[in-house]
Amino acid sequence: MSERIVVPDFAAIRVDPRVPFDVASLIGCSVGTGYGAVVNNARVVAGESAVVVGAGGVGMSIISSLRLAGASPIIAVDVSEAKLAEAKRAGATHGLIGGADLAERVAELTGGGADAAFEAIGRVATMEQLPDLIRPGGRAVFVGLPPEGQELRIDGLQLAYDGKTLIGSNYGGLVPARDFPRVAQAYLAGELPLDDLISTRVPLEEVNEAFDAMRRSERTRTVIVFDEGDTAGAAS
Repeated sequence: MSERIVVPDFAAIRVDPRVPFDVASLIGCSVGTGYGAVVNNARVVAGESAVVVGAGGVGMSIISSLRLAGASPIIAVDVSEAKLAEAKRAGATHGLIGGADLAERVAELTGGGADAAFEAIGRVATMEQLPDLIRPGGRAVFVGLPPEGQELRIDGLQLAYDGKTLIGSNYGGLVPARDFPRVAQAYLAGELPLDDLISTRVPLEEVNEAFDAMRRSERTRTVIVFDEGDTAGAAS
């Protein structure tokens, strides 16, 4: 952790100065990843149905971006009722607790499976569930990163029969110079409520406590500010 960092010029992306630093700090990671997964990877269009597995920082960003894209219904899946309540505030129309019968419940809400499904945890068990959540011809986007060396078991024959597409999402396929300003403008227009993703702001001295809270899934995003109460410099 550092209060200053030197970056190459191409890594310094100009955004509208009206975006607060604490909000801008989210764009370069969870928000950019979620936005890119929806817009660049899945290319969701208005009226398509979607399901998001995992309602953490990235999952919430996917949900907000799906609402921006006009998706409906938007189904959030998590093991925490509190996280599902936050997901509904971010734009989810339904919240489901994960389980073995998840595919059946998603099919009931979407009329046969979602057009697009997103896994935002990086957990092998939920990644393997993802193809079952989409309709024939649908897209399953793997946004979460599993531990190195982990392998998935997918029924390749059924995948071919149903014409489903599996998409690996590397940082949402972002082009930062193009996408960061777009996200900033959507925030300023009130279309992406990024402030809601910030659970708390802490000084740099409390970074270890912030990491502990993250591991306990107690917060969506913690923003570290250089001086407590001052968002002139921030990092998520």
